[in-house]
Amino acid sequence: MVVALAGWFFYNKYRVVVPPVDVSQSEVGWSAKSVTDTHLGKIKLTKAELQFQDSRLAGGSFEADMNSITVTDITDAQHNQDFINHITTEDFFEVNRFPTASFRITEVARESGNDYRVKGVMKIKEREQPVEFIATVTSTPTGTRTAATLTIDRTAFGIEYGSQGKRGSEKDWFIHNEFVLNVNVVTE
Repeated sequence: MVVALAGWFFYNKYRVVVPPVDVSQSEVGWSAKSVTDTHLGKIKLTKAELQFQDSRLAGGSFEADMNSITVTDITDAQHNQDFINHITTEDFFEVNRFPTASFRITEVARESGNDYRVKGVMKIKEREQPVEFIATVTSTPTGTRTAATLTIDRTAFGIEYGSQGKRGSEKDWFIHNEFVLNVNVVTE
């Protein structure tokens, strides 16, 4: 009996659990600033996976559909569509060539309580860059919610339109190089 209990304990402590992700409830919010404005929007996830070991975050990944990008702060329909048309071109995300962006966790360390220091690789426009952030995992009545805020330097992914420090734009840069992603992944 003791051997069976010990075996069950170690099995549950070290096995990796991958609960189903509710992609319809999960989302990525974004915000970006220019010299005069801040814009906000959302991007839908096409797939996501979170791994837990001994009830702690252990790994995972997600993929975003760049064709689903929206802007939520521009209320004029034509201006909104013009903005989307521009950020989906080669000046920014070039979604016709790069329809997805992704993130893969490479390392997780528990900080305190429900907070984890997450390291991983972000891939945008087929360029990969290391990213590090704090993720918070909270229980919900039906599963978990993992939330994180990531600050990304767009120029590291070749997105240099109107950027500070780009050759030839030292005097005319108008869009901040960093943008923010607010990621919420909901598991069942």
